[in-house]
Amino acid sequence: MSTPSIRLSTTLSAAAFSALSLIAGLAQAAPNDLERVEVSGRRPGEVAHTNVRATCPGVEQALSTSLALPQAREQREGVTTVSFRLSGNTITEVLQRGGPYEYRRDVRRAVHALTCQTDGADKLYVMQISFRNVDNTDDRSSQRVALLD
Repeated sequence: MSTPSIRLSTTLSAAAFSALSLIAGLAQAAPNDLERVEVSGRRPGEVAHTNVRATCPGVEQALSTSLALPQAREQREGVTTVSFRLSGNTITEVLQRGGPYEYRRDVRRAVHALTCQTDGADKLYVMQISFRNVDNTDDRSSQRVALLD
């Protein structure tokens, strides 16, 4: 009775070896002259603009209002860098780097909801948002969410 199971395992081993040999052969056949490619939100020669306050009037209040509840719920502190592309008044390609992961979805929504206006040209903007745990009862000027300069 043990003979059929030995044949089956030998057949499976041979099939696995053949598949691995095929993959190794394909890897060796790949050309070595491929150039390195880097993917980022910035196009070659593009300057990232940091004048978000001038382009999006009321950005601080809008972000503070949109992100205060998630920050109060999560209680995570940190600074995150957010980039987005603006063409006319349309915001696209919102990316967040660093900072608390828990806020990523809320940050994307808040940035997409901003009211911004540019001259129509497609521009990349970058800003930093700080999340802090503060007791608003002691100091009314303290903010849980702030746009950094």
